[in-house]
Amino acid sequence: MDILYQNKFLILRTARLQDCEALAAVLRPEDRAELAASHPGQSPAELLKKFFISSRHCFVLEYQSEPTAVFGLAPEVWLGRHACVWLLTGRGVLHIPKTFLRLTRRLLADAFSQYEELYNFVDERYAAALRFVQRLGGRFDGRFYRTPSARFLCFTFRRK
Repeated sequence: MDILYQNKFLILRTARLQDCEALAAVLRPEDRAELAASHPGQSPAELLKKFFISSRHCFVLEYQSEPTAVFGLAPEVWLGRHACVWLLTGRGVLHIPKTFLRLTRRLLADAFSQYEELYNFVDERYAAALRFVQRLGGRFDGRFYRTPSARFLCFTFRRK
């Protein structure tokens, strides 16, 4: 197990598939709703497994021994310069907002050692996620896609 950060209540480490299954059980309602809108008919556990398998790098943040967030990078091609970045959160993230933001910034900075650009889409109704992307330095470029129940806005992070 590769531990990247640890203190009294937190551990950030390389994720295992069972971390995704555990996070699916404690997903925040907003994350659960976003998954349902973006992938109708698929369960959060199925989607997390799929995201984990497609990711070259995947990390879990545990708060008080419970998965609080899972972060992944899925490159377009093995040696490419672009990767899809994803992050799903559990209920514990509400107890550590500043630390969560700081650790996410660090993960993004590390990702830029390999990729020039990171991208994904976020449900335009998920106000907290939109603010989070902006606080991390993400930019919305006007691209979007629609599902039957929502519109998803494209965001990118670019290496400086």
